[in-house]
This record gives sequence, C-alpha cells and structure tokens, in this order.
Amino acid sequence: MTEDFQFINPTSIQENLMFNNDLIRQFLALYQTQIPIDFEALKKAIISKDHTEITNKAHHIKPTMEYIGATVLRQNLQSLESAGKQQIDISCIEQMFEQIEPMFAVLLKEIDEYLQSL
Repeated sequence: MTEDFQFINPTSIQENLMFNNDLIRQFLALYQTQIPIDFEALKKAIISKDHTEITNKAHHIKPTMEYIGATVLRQNLQSLESAGKQQIDISCIEQMFEQIEPMFAVLLKEIDEYLQSL
C-alpha cells in the first residue's frame, strides 16, 4: 500500500495512531482542514518576507509531516525553517517554497485517497 503514495506512509500513520482506524480518520480529517490553513500562513510569511514568521510557520508544520510519514516534506520544511533562522536571502527562500508548494497539493490528495480506503 505504501508504494501507492508519493509522500504519506500509511504504515507510519497506523503506527503513530495505534492502528485505530477511528482515530486515524479523526486525525486525517483534522489534517485535511489544518494543513491548508498552516500552509497558507507559511505562504503569507514568505510573501511578507518575514524571516521570523517563516521560521515559526515551517517549524509548526513539521511534526504533522512526520506523523503521516511525509519525511521528504518534513525535511524540506526543516530546510525552509533553517533558511528563515539564518536570514537567507528571501529569493532563495521563495525558490525553496516554489519547490515545496506543489508537494502539498499531492499530499492533500493522498490523505483524501487514504481516508477513502479506510
């Protein structure tokens, strides 16, 4: 089943949520709502060129990525967080974000597909 997904890892999700399908459904439904909100806040921080907020918003999203097994996205967010902390030129941060942004659309689609499979 894990080979069907580019970002999420159903095995990690099941392990993190104690193989409880009701709990999995609850958390994934929450993530479907919260991830776009958090991602939009990160996007606004980048548009505002606010390094502190970029750092904070990227840091805030990271744990969710780990809970659902989206290690690649967590690593990308870690890089974005570090770039914000180090006050890297905003154009570099924008390029990093442009690479991450399409991944979130795929991630949300995968969450939806996995939820439907439960």
